[in-house]
Amino acid sequence: MNKPFPIRLIASDVDGTLLNSHGIIPEENIAAIRAAQEKGIIFAIASGRFPENVYVRIQPYGLSCPIIGVNGCHITDEKLQPIFTAAMDPSAAREVMDVLYEYKADFFMFNTHSVCTSHKDLPHHSEVTRPEDIKALGFTYYHGREEMLSCVETPVHKYYICEGYRDDPLWKRLEKIPGIALTQSGNSNIEVIPAGADKATGVRMLAKHYGIPMEQVMTLGDHENDVPMLQAAGYGIAMGNGTESAKAAARFVTDTHDNHGLAKAIRKWALVGK
Repeated sequence: MNKPFPIRLIASDVDGTLLNSHGIIPEENIAAIRAAQEKGIIFAIASGRFPENVYVRIQPYGLSCPIIGVNGCHITDEKLQPIFTAAMDPSAAREVMDVLYEYKADFFMFNTHSVCTSHKDLPHHSEVTRPEDIKALGFTYYHGREEMLSCVETPVHKYYICEGYRDDPLWKRLEKIPGIALTQSGNSNIEVIPAGADKATGVRMLAKHYGIPMEQVMTLGDHENDVPMLQAAGYGIAMGNGTESAKAAARFVTDTHDNHGLAKAIRKWALVGK
């Protein structure tokens, strides 16, 4: 029997994977991540969140790692220094914005080091929880249509629509716009990203940066936007609480996020023999 490839890079989703249902990183996950790092395995976050948001989220736990943010569109090292970025075609970004206002959607636009909300009274969740910590990293929040019109003239990495489904007229309308792709990080949202950019692209770029073949990469996730990276990695691991599409795309399925399935996966497949 062929000896399995040693895992050299682990890329994990955040919500529903690294975090439990209470929004906490379990101690078991932290211990397994540190054990992997001590063995020379690179641990990275692969999230729909922007890098600064991830950075302040993991800092209290003493974790430091590269970040694949905005569904693969903005990759940084552990000190938030840029490694790779991808942006929408400017005309596509403007058309998406116009359609979202036409459909009266609540949404966020993600640019490099900033987020703009569609209405002045609509804050981004990170703006409510830890705004000063994020602003201290050079991040800016913008609000409302007037500022949105300025932000759309800068590189746009992603739109996040707060409420939407695959059978919505809005989804069907957005699908007609060339140069973009649609995905979901939850059952009732829509995320718009550049065509050809997803978490798999982000993982590949980070793996290439470190000279690691995809056969030696483990990815962990639970939802639709994780499917590409679960399919692309040598060891794609779906969470026990994951969607059926995530489980179908994965090579293996671990325990749930509330039963520290991430830690169990790292110890079973990444630390074996180390």
